[in-house]
Amino acid sequence: MAFGGLNNSGSNEMSDINVTPLVDVMLVLMIVFMIAMPVFTSSIKVQLPKSGTQEKLEDTDLVRVVIKPTGEYFVNDKEVSINTIRAELAEIYQKNNAAVIAIQADKTAQYEYVAKVLDEARQIGLTKIGFVTEVKQK
Repeated sequence: MAFGGLNNSGSNEMSDINVTPLVDVMLVLMIVFMIAMPVFTSSIKVQLPKSGTQEKLEDTDLVRVVIKPTGEYFVNDKEVSINTIRAELAEIYQKNNAAVIAIQADKTAQYEYVAKVLDEARQIGLTKIGFVTEVKQK
């Protein structure tokens, strides 16, 4: 009397999905994104959060958006209100649709201020957005 399934071919192999290549690709993508975001010094004083990345890249398509803790906004060192920031970003996007937005928010700024800028940029069609931080001192 045999115990087991009818289609028993004698092997006990089990099919598994190999996720090692996926993990490798995700790690490479994460490193690329961490290195690709440029860090710039600014004439507008804000306290930036600290970060462990140390790579500094230059980009001619970069648009700096500074957010102060009081809710003041600056686009490329020009003060704008939240009501006019969409028009300012739309004008930049029309001139250069490869523009990269670098949000330089003070670490004490409310998330609401950052979310407004992200929403305005998304509605215009800007998809390349990053956050500027300071390098952590060891």
